[in-house]
Amino acid sequence: MIRGSPLPTYLALAALACASLTACATAEIVGRQDETSKSAIEDPPGKPGGKTLLIAMPDSRDFLDARRGLVAEVKKDFNVITFVVTPTTTIDDLAAAIERNTPVCLVLMNNTTLALFQKYQARPSARATPPAVVLMTSFLEEVASGVKGITGIAYEVPAVTGFINLRMVVTARIDRIGVVYRPAFGRFVARQRDLAAREGIETVPMAVPADASADQLRTALQALREQGKIDALWLLNDNGLIHDGAFIAATWRPILQEMNIPLLVGVPNLVDPAQPFGTLSVVPDHESLGLQAANLIFDLADNNWNVGDHPIELPLSVKTVVDVRQVRERFGLRSDALHHVDRALDQSP
Repeated sequence: MIRGSPLPTYLALAALACASLTACATAEIVGRQDETSKSAIEDPPGKPGGKTLLIAMPDSRDFLDARRGLVAEVKKDFNVITFVVTPTTTIDDLAAAIERNTPVCLVLMNNTTLALFQKYQARPSARATPPAVVLMTSFLEEVASGVKGITGIAYEVPAVTGFINLRMVVTARIDRIGVVYRPAFGRFVARQRDLAAREGIETVPMAVPADASADQLRTALQALREQGKIDALWLLNDNGLIHDGAFIAATWRPILQEMNIPLLVGVPNLVDPAQPFGTLSVVPDHESLGLQAANLIFDLADNNWNVGDHPIELPLSVKTVVDVRQVRERFGLRSDALHHVDRALDQSP
């Protein structure tokens, strides 16, 4: 088995920035739940008397990729039981799975699953819960302090990584990057601003209300355009700033067309030459994320499952996704750009 030491966390982001789990971006952002697997999940054969890991997750492509990396590494040491979480899954369903399988550790994937676990812990009848490793979950460090006995791997790659990758892909100058954020994400944005400053990149933040309307978001974006003198925009993994296609069409798209600057996004789903929007996304390699989670589980097992000694880690392996057609036509494509890109999307008109 492969063992690895945890990376440092985002140095001070453990403070609770979201009033509840639902204040942060949800599973519709990290791993689209409509991308359902066509084949049933098959767990490896169990060993009599073996210790059990219970994986609670949606049955969709991104999560299955993470599960594949995890199961490949842990199946010789643990019995693996997978509990599929759907939009109709209840706290009672999760409780029954936990009590039926008596796992030594849980693996929880996505914000919806973590929210169910938090509610399970809050039930008066809840038994002592096993430790949990959380992954594929937006803004994990912000929500972790609201849930007992968990550690895991952050989904958000430090923004400065995306900023630097953007510089390596486009010929346009990238020195000032604007970001719109709701109050729950203020601490996160401040920390990312400090990290970017070390690389000579200035982040220009613009706050909007927690329940920002389309008009309020447009006003904030227009202020960044008129006052910020920005070279690119950064979109957080926050459903409150996206909502749906109609909301994006009424807010982000017209401003981006007027400003003609790149958009850095936190999920690859928003990078699509067929419907141009995001320019570049830097995200964890999902299968490698599962392998990293397995190593974390081994470390926990060696330490009597004491999650308090294991801070939330950063993803060790990332992938860069770029709308090459958009870059070439609007921002200039560097001659060596494709050397820095894992997925180059280039759909001809």
